[in-house]
Amino acid sequence: MRIRVEKMAPEGQGLGREPGGGRPQDLGGGTSSGHPSVGRVLFIPYAAPGDLLRVSVEKVKKGFGEARILEVLEPGPHRVEPKCPLHFKAAGTPGRPPCGGCDWQHLDYAGQLEAKEELLRDCLRRIAKIPDPPVERTAPSPEQWRYRNKVLIPFQPPADGSGMPEAGFYAPASHRVVGFEDCPVQTELSVRIIRRVRELSACLGWSAYDEKRHQGWLRHLLVRCGAGERALLAFVTRTPDFPRKDEALAALRADFPELAGLFQCVQPERTSVALGPEWKHLWGEDRLEERVGELRLRFSPSAFFQVNTAASELLFATAAEFATEGCAKLSLLLDLYCGVGPIALWLAAHAERVVGFEESREAIADAQANARLNGIRNARFIRGRVETSLGRLRKELEGRPPGSVCAVLDPPRAGCADAVLKAVSGACLGRLVYASCDPATFARDAGKLLRLGWKLARARPHDLFPQTSHVEAVGLFIR
Repeated sequence: MRIRVEKMAPEGQGLGREPGGGRPQDLGGGTSSGHPSVGRVLFIPYAAPGDLLRVSVEKVKKGFGEARILEVLEPGPHRVEPKCPLHFKAAGTPGRPPCGGCDWQHLDYAGQLEAKEELLRDCLRRIAKIPDPPVERTAPSPEQWRYRNKVLIPFQPPADGSGMPEAGFYAPASHRVVGFEDCPVQTELSVRIIRRVRELSACLGWSAYDEKRHQGWLRHLLVRCGAGERALLAFVTRTPDFPRKDEALAALRADFPELAGLFQCVQPERTSVALGPEWKHLWGEDRLEERVGELRLRFSPSAFFQVNTAASELLFATAAEFATEGCAKLSLLLDLYCGVGPIALWLAAHAERVVGFEESREAIADAQANARLNGIRNARFIRGRVETSLGRLRKELEGRPPGSVCAVLDPPRAGCADAVLKAVSGACLGRLVYASCDPATFARDAGKLLRLGWKLARARPHDLFPQTSHVEAVGLFIR
């Protein structure tokens, strides 16, 4: 059938509606034989707003369907030729699935920013039930290509029976690895290291992991790049042994003077969770340094840190702007998922006291070390769960003007637990700054905060992931 794409949907697909009142139409205008009606809405991966497409309905569900592009009859105003040859093309390459890493390379950058703004607005309307959400323009990434400072690459046994394993990204909705020679969103250093490790694995006889049989040694390769073109490299393996380790380390150190440290992470479980619990420091430094504005931050290869360093500066600046709006200086700032401390330390100049909370013992140690590294004396970090740790500050919160006390929430993708939202609502806080990497969970939690007595005053989407549908949002909630 023919479909005109209206807009982008929250999961990154194009959204179109069936012609003919819900009855699929073929290109001649008649009803497609053999296809039941799939309702009014179709979700179409790799579509662009304004596209006229010839599509095939692949799945039928209650009230909507999923379709695949067969041909772009008329491109929409924002459709462009993808930079990466592994991106989806309607004509396709026989025998090769597309890479599932970037789903929006077919949109020009202005179209990506516009769509991300609308995605956040749409989620707040539908999920939080805010009729006219205060969504601002998307803050663009300073770099649209080569921006990722971290990459985790799965390895698989060679499909052709040769000695060279497959190393790349998964095809969409599968665990089939699509290998690459280059990836335009990764740093050139990361790509060179991945290609060299792939060669070494064949030369040194390393077996790539076969997840169906739970066999093989090398599961993933983790590369993190930091300031000054320095990198940490971690081999994620199924077993703790390291065949021909000395030869491998000598070759990598000779080929890459940029390497700062080498690690092994052991993941013995039959699971899709990439990283395991056991880490071995093999050589070099055990921390990587990154610079965000004037901040120097050091962290381990397993620590969470934003993958787009330049764009994270804009994100932190928005957090500071929202936290201090209408207040010359905060008396107390709480960073409730502080990680290694970047937001807490960035905002330390805007508050008399800063307290960060984090469950991870290693992250708390990094945050404390980063405070010392930057000479910041008004920040302290507490290990513990947010919903139970806030009670430890009850006396410190009492008597402070609510307008001078702010909490920053930067939870995982799943959002905040109800206990966390109730805890911050019960505390003496005048404002909340909520950073989220998922518009849907942000909108869900925004709706809960509204029912707990908060108002969403501002929301600004940020593009930390150009060429993809992922949206980072920062919201300001006031009493």
